[in-house]
Amino acid sequence: MRPIARTTLALTAVALIAACDRTPDPAAVEAAATQAAPAPVAEPAAPVQAEGGLAIEGEGLRIFDAAGAARALPFGTPQATVIAAVTAATGGMAPEQSTNAECGAGPTQFARYDDGLQLLFQDEKFAGWFLESPGLTTVDGVGVGTTRAALDAARTVTLTPDSTLGIEFSAGDVGGFLTAEGAAGAVESLYAGLTCFFR
Repeated sequence: MRPIARTTLALTAVALIAACDRTPDPAAVEAAATQAAPAPVAEPAAPVQAEGGLAIEGEGLRIFDAAGAARALPFGTPQATVIAAVTAATGGMAPEQSTNAECGAGPTQFARYDDGLQLLFQDEKFAGWFLESPGLTTVDGVGVGTTRAALDAARTVTLTPDSTLGIEFSAGDVGGFLTAEGAAGAVESLYAGLTCFFR
């Protein structure tokens, strides 16, 4: 009986020692660490200009950052500054640039963006803009496609008599053209500052 008792005691002691051994299994530790590790935080994407981040206005342009702070780009601002700012605000696509030596005001440089915005420069200074596609608007919501009713509600509109270019109007310090003169009309294009219209 004594050898059996000793054997039983020995086996019990081995079992107790094994139960008390808390050395972690390396594979289990690695699996637990993988599960507990926080998911990697994605790097923020390049900032995207908020909708309405660029506004047209009678004195030039206005850029709004994501927090809503405004930065004016008035006529007279250096050409390189305006092109860099507008290019960033419109998604980073560089404009198509050209020169027209036959404008009535003299040689004029143009920077045309894919969204229908065309900037005009003279002597490397921002001098005017022309817009012919929907998207950009003034801060009070006037843009290409604005109905005549909405235009009248936002601004005082004066038609330009005897314009040779179409149904031309002025609305404060912004000019433009309508698709029709009456209530069925809508804004076809807008401009401010220097133009290169051949009347």
